[in-house]
Amino acid sequence: MDYAYQTSECMPRYYPVVVFRGFLNLEEGKESRMINRGNFRRGDWGDATSYIVISKHTYSMPVSISLKWGAMTEKKAYALEAPLDKEKIERLWQRKDKNGEPLYEFIVVGIAPYGGVAVWLRGNYHSTLLHWFKGEEIDEEQIRDYLQGVSLEEYCRLSLEQNEDIKVHLEEKGLPPIDLYNDWMKQYRYRYIGLEEYYDGEQWQSYDVEDLFYDDLDFDDITEERFDGTHDVLCDDGLLRYHEAGCPKRLCVNWQVGNDNYSIYYWFDEQAAPQFFKQYFMINAVEKADIMLRIDTRTNRYEIVFKSEEIQTPQIMPADTYQLLVFLNDNELYRSENFDQEDGAWDW
Repeated sequence: MDYAYQTSECMPRYYPVVVFRGFLNLEEGKESRMINRGNFRRGDWGDATSYIVISKHTYSMPVSISLKWGAMTEKKAYALEAPLDKEKIERLWQRKDKNGEPLYEFIVVGIAPYGGVAVWLRGNYHSTLLHWFKGEEIDEEQIRDYLQGVSLEEYCRLSLEQNEDIKVHLEEKGLPPIDLYNDWMKQYRYRYIGLEEYYDGEQWQSYDVEDLFYDDLDFDDITEERFDGTHDVLCDDGLLRYHEAGCPKRLCVNWQVGNDNYSIYYWFDEQAAPQFFKQYFMINAVEKADIMLRIDTRTNRYEIVFKSEEIQTPQIMPADTYQLLVFLNDNELYRSENFDQEDGAWDW
């Protein structure tokens, strides 16, 4: 069966690459699809950064991927030849959004530092990580035809000279930790739960039934962006059920009490939060977890607590692994002491 979809490259803003050759290979006997060139300045990790090409053509789903690229900030070249899960792609492609339209529009290929390659299905409301690959470093001779008569080191130097901000960032901060993107791309099984409790000054307590401040802490909607390049803004309770995904990057929950509207925005630290997830799930061999959002807007006490069948004692996520901002009826109610986001950062 053939489908209408677009392709796009994607790469981190400060670690761009030059893709010399990029194809999604279709079934035998069908022409391969070139992965449309992306622009690292047009989006974040996981975004479709190529220009939209309007086409009425349909294609079968890809069965493998072929890539050769040069990493400008590393002055290295990599290659990848790998199969794709065609059946999984076709199964996911059947999903519809809240308007009954196809949930996905793009197959996005992301290239990270140290040879990492991600493949996503992406749409406006939802995206899914399909694969996380590791490319092999290749020598200069294998890309000689693409280097325009100069060495790979010179090619990368000239590319950086044309991107002053990238060059300055590299000089000041260097390359990211070697395990950063591997930690970002790890997948876990979890769900969010809103806890109706109050903080008595020493510990969290459950309300007596007659003292309940909320009839029930039901989120009107909950949306999430993740470090693995995926997002979910369907607002269909999917995040309140167990789902497989990477560590959250940004999280927003909204709920109503009488005529009052509450919103909480969370921003997670790019290194500390993935490390906490990895330690909780992998070191403790946890299969799935409840991520409980403790919310007491009367005393402005907020915590994130992990609980699972394997670990009976709830574990509090350290406060320095995330920042938060709380609104009541569009007016700021509370911000964490470590809050340093730019004005309007919650507008997403």
